Amino acid sequence: MKTMLETLMTVGYGELIVYGLIINFGIYIGSMGLYTVLSNFPKARKMGNQHPITGSDITLSLITVICNTFVFLLGVWLWKYGFIQLSEQQQWWRVLAELLCLTVIMDFLMYVFHRAVHFVRQFRKLHERHHQHQSTNMLSLFVLHPIESIGFGLMMLAVIYVVPFSAIGISLYLGLNSLWGTIGHLHHTVLPPSWLKLAKRGYICTSEFHYLHHQHPDFNFGFYSSVWDVVFKTVHPGVRQ
Repeated sequence: MKTMLETLMTVGYGELIVYGLIINFGIYIGSMGLYTVLSNFPKARKMGNQHPITGSDITLSLITVICNTFVFLLGVWLWKYGFIQLSEQQQWWRVLAELLCLTVIMDFLMYVFHRAVHFVRQFRKLHERHHQHQSTNMLSLFVLHPIESIGFGLMMLAVIYVVPFSAIGISLYLGLNSLWGTIGHLHHTVLPPSWLKLAKRGYICTSEFHYLHHQHPDFNFGFYSSVWDVVFKTVHPGVRQ
């Protein structure tokens, strides 16, 4: 039986587009499903009213899925023609080490990227649409300007161009990214107070952390961790309470 990589190496571009759409629509639907489940969790506590879902939200979120599919196709093309090398790592502990390494690198780059779209005048307009969601809904993660969506994808491709990661490590990271993005855009808090304190002490970004960013856009730019917010003093004062 062919592996997924062997399949991607041999299929035509029409089939690649179908694969890319299936993967990215799967992430999109999975994120909405997880959002719904967590929002209806028995001990979930509202942080605000859910932002209404509009037709333009739906349209823009679908455009984001198309942009992510484009990045997938570009990544496969770069790999096919040798610009990106994939390690053949299979040992579980090394794959987990890859996942940790990729997450740490992307955590810093996403912090820089996120601050740039807030404070660099040429980029600020791109991010305004996302921040129309002062509260959030199940589509907020995907309500992004297409340049932002493609910019994030190109940033990741640049990382794996420089450092070879395995296909498994990259896939696990993308799953983690979707999970963290969905949790970050909940308008509920689902962690018990004791776990929230533990997350703060561990510099882990939670729904509360990113919700504060939507309420106060000059603070809390971290995605996976608050480490860089602490280092560069952009943590909202409420996080320290």
